[in-house]
Amino acid sequence: MKATIEPGFSEMKDRALSEKLTQLTREFPIAFIFYSPRQETSPARILIIPLEGKHARLIESRKWIRNDGDKNKPLLHVISLGKMAFEYRAGNPFIACYCQKSAIIYQSPQAGDCPDTDWPSIKNKFKKYTERYYHDREILLSAATRFQQLGSLTGTHLTYLSAFEHTIRYLETLYAGHSFDSSNLHQRIKYLSYFIPSIEKGFVKKNSNEYYLVSELERGKEAAEYGDEVRLNENLFDSIAATEFKLYQFVSDRFSALKRQIKSGGHLQAIVSKPKLSPEDKELARLITLLQKMHPVEEVYLFHQSQHDRTTTYFLLLIGEGLGTAILNRVQQSVEAKTGGQLAVVLIGHSLTWIQTNLFYHQAFFQKIMLPVNRKFQSHPNHPSIHWENPYTPNYPDLEYYYSSSIKMAKQYFVLRTNATENNTEGLSNLFGQSVLGLFRTYIFAKLSYLPNYLPAYSLWELCVYAEPRFEKVEFLFEKCCGESFFKTVDEANKFHHRISNVAEEKLLVMDEILNLLLEELETACKSVKGESFRDVLIHSDTPAPQEE
Repeated sequence: MKATIEPGFSEMKDRALSEKLTQLTREFPIAFIFYSPRQETSPARILIIPLEGKHARLIESRKWIRNDGDKNKPLLHVISLGKMAFEYRAGNPFIACYCQKSAIIYQSPQAGDCPDTDWPSIKNKFKKYTERYYHDREILLSAATRFQQLGSLTGTHLTYLSAFEHTIRYLETLYAGHSFDSSNLHQRIKYLSYFIPSIEKGFVKKNSNEYYLVSELERGKEAAEYGDEVRLNENLFDSIAATEFKLYQFVSDRFSALKRQIKSGGHLQAIVSKPKLSPEDKELARLITLLQKMHPVEEVYLFHQSQHDRTTTYFLLLIGEGLGTAILNRVQQSVEAKTGGQLAVVLIGHSLTWIQTNLFYHQAFFQKIMLPVNRKFQSHPNHPSIHWENPYTPNYPDLEYYYSSSIKMAKQYFVLRTNATENNTEGLSNLFGQSVLGLFRTYIFAKLSYLPNYLPAYSLWELCVYAEPRFEKVEFLFEKCCGESFFKTVDEANKFHHRISNVAEEKLLVMDEILNLLLEELETACKSVKGESFRDVLIHSDTPAPQEE
């Protein structure tokens, strides 16, 4: 009997941890402590087996016991002796793998014998254990399909929620030795991420404590209670099914891995191959490095690039927190300054949560961009993918209001242009600049189903050309108006300047031509998505514009 912690464990591994484990054996009646050293594909594990369940809960609540995702520390598990015996009889391969006689570093004199488990002794139990999982999952998925065919959104949501809970429960027993049924599903997924970091790839966070897809499924409970299905989103069913299948794959892979480990006597070899990575463009790598120094991001997608003379322009979608207009403008200016004008960037920045919760507005745009082939940077490999809605049709909500605002601003310019007194051009540049920015932004919305933030004029124009490449031919008018400083002039026109305005008539004529051309193009773009009667209805509309965040 090993009535003390083995001295070798303290000397070779972690003396402080060994002392804490020794102290536990003095405070509580501990039956066993098992230690499995780190392997190529698995971290070190310590299983603490108290004699009684009430002691297991007390030990598990201690701060140093909680797993925090530190890869350099052993994973700690607390399972009562009765629960360990139950899971072993049920065929749980986690117990068979890690509760072996050869892994004991402490054994109480009151504890019974712990046999070494080989594959023949657990084979039949393991088979029944796996079959129970697959059988129950199949029943739940069949029920979900049936509810979906019958048009019962509540039934479909609740059944998929049960399917998620079923698979999460098995993942917990396969990775932690027992389930955590007293916690909510959000907490259980978060806790599993310490054992399976890649599980977070399947769930976009709604906030720091909740996952978006789980919250959507839980709405089925409200619908069942109040009989109102209006808040249930049936267009997420494809994403729900895809996420459930990913969870199923985690269970299936874990079954296979533990089976191999039992067969090999506890030594698990990696069965993974290193992916072949293509060499990354040096300029883009330099750009991303500069970006990370200025503001950390989670992911970077390159969705377009263009070449003008000696300047290469990269169109980048940045995923992260705090990516407001001010920081994007600073990055844009810094890139241009530090590369001597050889590189330019058009930056779009949003958090993943913002994109997920605004799919109604922008899914068509982001779904085209956020492809693995376009991803050029990840801060870690387990960022989740968006839960896309299917079917999805772009709705262009509030396009009418943005269109109305844009044309009314342009009309104000022409009213002042027609009625201005001689030698007085005050206000024309301001109205022109605001009209151009409004027309750019609304055109992007109509063409791309994406309403950008208040980006600089250059970025908005580049997005217009990205949406409609033939627009590039219009740039000769910009040069005719202001030379190479057109976009800078437009941006400055939207700021207060206490000075006398003096705009030559020749320049005003070009400004007229630019606005008329943009108005014509915007009307065509809006008609293509809203129908021929679009403009006539809006010209007479006095409905106030929507409030923006």
